[in-house]
Amino acid sequence: MHFVYIGAAIIPAIIILIYAYKQDSFPEPPRIVFKTFLFGCATVLGIDLIISELDTFSEANLKGNTFHFFDNFIRAAFVEEFFKLSVIVFYCTRKTDFDEPMDGLIYGVAASLGFAAYENIGYVLYFYKEPSFELAIVRAFSAVPMHALCGIMMGFLISESIFEKKHNFLNLILALLIPVGIHGLYNFSYSSSLISHQVANILLFIFTVRAIIMFNNLKKKQKAGVIFNKKYFTISAGNFAQVSGIVLIFYLILNYIVFKVI
Repeated sequence: MHFVYIGAAIIPAIIILIYAYKQDSFPEPPRIVFKTFLFGCATVLGIDLIISELDTFSEANLKGNTFHFFDNFIRAAFVEEFFKLSVIVFYCTRKTDFDEPMDGLIYGVAASLGFAAYENIGYVLYFYKEPSFELAIVRAFSAVPMHALCGIMMGFLISESIFEKKHNFLNLILALLIPVGIHGLYNFSYSSSLISHQVANILLFIFTVRAIIMFNNLKKKQKAGVIFNKKYFTISAGNFAQVSGIVLIFYLILNYIVFKVI
């Protein structure tokens, strides 16, 4: 019987991934997309180890909105988006097939939805005392699309970093900073009264519209025959470490400014 619930948990992610894949006029090799999806699933192993340590720290040292901010933006959003980004940087961008901006969006969605599918199984099976179809339906229209949105933004900005002549490092920073912000905002709206669901949903809607526009613009460029096969920037392990540190410090400072100063 659990297989039925597992299917309900992963089908939404698979549907979104297939839809995104079919938007690409020059599709990526299915095996690489599938491996990216699986690597996204596998990130849960590393994420769980780090989150358990951060849980111990936050429960012992933080309280109130400071706790909620850290819990949602750092413990959850930053850690999860960091691992998703690592899949794209250290696996996808190293492939010769990664040769145009649309590729970043497809691989970003694949990595994000791989994680979302595995995470969703845990929620659907274990969040309540019994497995829940209702929760599977709710998350199919909330958490799963949110992860896809983060993947689109991340993948687009990675492509901007690689294929554009200017602002390469800045775009790489934004490739982590913006998804963490989207993800953290979504989580924070459910755990704190400081941001209502309505405000969070409006902001997420704005990001979703922006993501759709980016997708459509890249599709138009593909159909017009615009080629982006020249790479101006290679993401190294050093770049990745610097970006991760900058984004982490940014959100820690933001936490301090919002809840300690204001």
